[in-house]
Amino acid sequence: MNATIKLILRKDFKRKDGSNSIFLRLTINRKSRYFPIGISTHKGDLQKDKFLFKNSIKDSAINNMKLNQNMVKAQQILNDFIRFEKTPTFTEFNLKFKSDYNSKDFYDFALNYINKNKNLSKEAIRTYKSQVTKLKKYHSGKISLNEVNNLDFIKDYENYMIERLNNKTNTIYKSLAFIRTILNEAIAHSIVQDSVFSKIKLKKVAGNREFLRFTEINTLESLLNSNKLSPTRKEVLRYFLFSCYTGLRFTDIKNLTYGDIFEYPFYNPETKESTNREMISLDMHKTKRQVNIPLIPQAKALIKPDNQYHYCKIFKVLSNQKTNQNLKEIMKLAEIRKKGGISFHCARHSFATNAIAANMSLPYVSQLLGHSETKTTGIYVKILKDVLFDETDKLANMQ
Repeated sequence: MNATIKLILRKDFKRKDGSNSIFLRLTINRKSRYFPIGISTHKGDLQKDKFLFKNSIKDSAINNMKLNQNMVKAQQILNDFIRFEKTPTFTEFNLKFKSDYNSKDFYDFALNYINKNKNLSKEAIRTYKSQVTKLKKYHSGKISLNEVNNLDFIKDYENYMIERLNNKTNTIYKSLAFIRTILNEAIAHSIVQDSVFSKIKLKKVAGNREFLRFTEINTLESLLNSNKLSPTRKEVLRYFLFSCYTGLRFTDIKNLTYGDIFEYPFYNPETKESTNREMISLDMHKTKRQVNIPLIPQAKALIKPDNQYHYCKIFKVLSNQKTNQNLKEIMKLAEIRKKGGISFHCARHSFATNAIAANMSLPYVSQLLGHSETKTTGIYVKILKDVLFDETDKLANMQ
């Protein structure tokens, strides 16, 4: 398939100052499409023998450089079609020509992806940038996408994380999965043809999901109502316990307002009466999925009745790091010790695990957590294997 490019001055695109817009014309099999490059001029400002600005025209050097950059970029796109043995199309050319993904340096490309991707949360952006920093410590200076997209490079980086950084399996998984994400983005823009990860299966192991039992949560409730905590730690414990009773993630707790709580007419089939029950209804920050969570009395008791304007936030939430620091001290006071330590996300684990322990149906637990599939919720069932000891003890006690 024949494809050519050329710069033209379109007389039918005249601006208010009388100048005409310059376009890049792409012709594929005698059909043409025009792509604006953001420069306009008068016909007399251009040289007669070639498409360049006359030296006497203001900013001619800058504009000539822009013209050259657009032609080089367009030619590189056409070359990539040939290199990857792909048929050029106007749609794909337009996607590549309009984008900024023309850098073949891995770090530049990765940072461009991070900064331009509007779907990434602040936490994801922070995590991805830390992965770039981590990789730069292993390989400083520029490195091309093709150099990273190499089995030897990936294996050497994996060995570095094992031997030098003492990284665990899941930490290594996250670092390599980040590289895989960037390479997949490069494939989508035809900068690389395929990914080395089509030949590699990344390893991931089930994490140790710490949770608090009902008795431990009751201990924390008693601590909250005592005079042993500072006002700051009381507030941290208050929103931590609220998460234990609702399963909300940290960011959703942080953003929760009084306007997210609604009254729902609950019909009791036994009494045949309707009563207004309170329910949280919101779109989860991480997944954008809507969840509806009925408030049990323990959760309602943690909501202060003052400042109940719809836009007011219910809790004064510290940063995730400071929250976890305070939780560490709170657990010491409560004499609650866990091998893996307690972080804020432990509250969500506690909600899920205790809900299953209370014989709540798995599909309902999944819906309350905002999981798209029940198999995601099923990971909490594995945690409850210790309950089997309680059950088999009943058999032993029958003698």
